[in-house]
Amino acid sequence: MKKKRVFEQSDSGMKCITGPKQKISMDAELFVDGKKVPKLPPLLRMYHKPKWVLSVMSDSKNRPNLGDLDEKMTTMMHPVGRLDYDSSGLLLFSSDGKLTQKLLHPSGQVEKEYAAVVAGKVNENDLREKLSQGVETSDGVFPGVLIKSTCITENEVKSIIDEIIDNLPPEYDLDKLEKNGHLFFKNASELSEVRLVVEEGKHRMVRRMLANCGHPVIKLKRYRLGPIQLHDDLLPGCWRELTPEEDIWAQQLLKKKNAD
Repeated sequence: MKKKRVFEQSDSGMKCITGPKQKISMDAELFVDGKKVPKLPPLLRMYHKPKWVLSVMSDSKNRPNLGDLDEKMTTMMHPVGRLDYDSSGLLLFSSDGKLTQKLLHPSGQVEKEYAAVVAGKVNENDLREKLSQGVETSDGVFPGVLIKSTCITENEVKSIIDEIIDNLPPEYDLDKLEKNGHLFFKNASELSEVRLVVEEGKHRMVRRMLANCGHPVIKLKRYRLGPIQLHDDLLPGCWRELTPEEDIWAQQLLKKKNAD
């Protein structure tokens, strides 16, 4: 059998690959017998999902969705779970189905950190106790850890409410939303921000937990999954590769045996 000839092309030019011990630069393009080899995607990429973008790859109603993203970002990758249409923040894309399962399944014990703006003035000790004991929902009882709560100043309350209502998608009918009780916060005089951590990722879980604690959510953003954190320098709609430390964590999680 004829031996295949493998080359790498980088800024320094074309070079023949002579064996498995030869180091290849990360940005090099590979060619086998003159044909370009597609680059394998990384295990994970991080995306800052804006509010009012659906966490699906297509939508029959032509609403903004993940399928609108740059193909360089999404080729051979899939979103890890979902963020609600009306939520924003950290969303991972994965190239490995087993890793995706470990990130989503409770046995993976992957912490998810959120910041939520909620109606009312939060009694921090009371909410911390309720979350630690577990909050009953239609899907079962789920615990959370309250990191902190902050009462939003009176002069900020109206601007937050106005910003939410003024930026609703065009398909939403304000009269219908108000009639169905979805604009319950329209005339709120007190709002709080809470930062909490959960290990569950069920549909609208954080919203349901906080509502059942007496503080319905009007704004929600995810900031962390495991050690992977969203910082202010990654703007909504943008994405980045993992840091070396984050990538090591993802590889270790993939190798980890299921607890169950």
